[in-house]
Amino acid sequence: MKTNLPDFLSRRFAHSRYVLTRRWYLAVLAILLMMPGLLYVHNASGVYYSSVNVLFLPPPNAVGGGNTLRAEAGSTVQFAALVERKFNEGRDTQDLPQPTDAHLYATGVKHGIRVYLPNAGGQWQTNFNRAELRVEVVGLSETEVLDNMRTTLDALRSLSLKPQVDMGILEEARITTEMSPDQPMAAYAWVRNSRAEIAVGMIIISVAYAAAHLGDLLISAVGRKRATRKRRRMEFQAASVSVDA
Repeated sequence: MKTNLPDFLSRRFAHSRYVLTRRWYLAVLAILLMMPGLLYVHNASGVYYSSVNVLFLPPPNAVGGGNTLRAEAGSTVQFAALVERKFNEGRDTQDLPQPTDAHLYATGVKHGIRVYLPNAGGQWQTNFNRAELRVEVVGLSETEVLDNMRTTLDALRSLSLKPQVDMGILEEARITTEMSPDQPMAAYAWVRNSRAEIAVGMIIISVAYAAAHLGDLLISAVGRKRATRKRRRMEFQAASVSVDA
């Protein structure tokens, strides 16, 4: 026998409305228990954010000095990648989102530093053709962000200079770094909570709906068991009276 879908949905809707009307207090209790989560998402504050590009520049002229790192344009990019690996080596970066088009402050991180080589390629193929590192810092105060940014930039300068000094490369033949902008600035980034609020709201509604229906099933099952025990007790008493008679 085929089920008429509109009639089935109508019956399910009527049943749900009956349960929610009968067990409204369970739904309200679930909403009250979940409400702090919605309030937390609604009142979530933004973060301070700063971004600087560290440009790696080859020597301005073709003077000697034996700097093999500037043999070709790609070598400068490779040198920037080497500095990136040295900086991130040993750092706890697994909790930070991988480099994407989204800014670090838009990924939900409240405290963090991200240093990476920008990818100019598409979705299916990477292309690292720019000799620069992007530095992103987020924090809950402007002072925290600027201090961490200055510390990070100093570390990158040191990592780019040390291998060239160790190789004995003349100063005029070294790859140099330049910051863009040259003076880091921190801005406050508001967190857009609307999507999170909608998601949490849907979860609350689902939990309230489930609480009412599961509670109704449990209460009904307990009621049936009590009714069964009462009926059996009455039948036993009636049988006892009949035997005595």
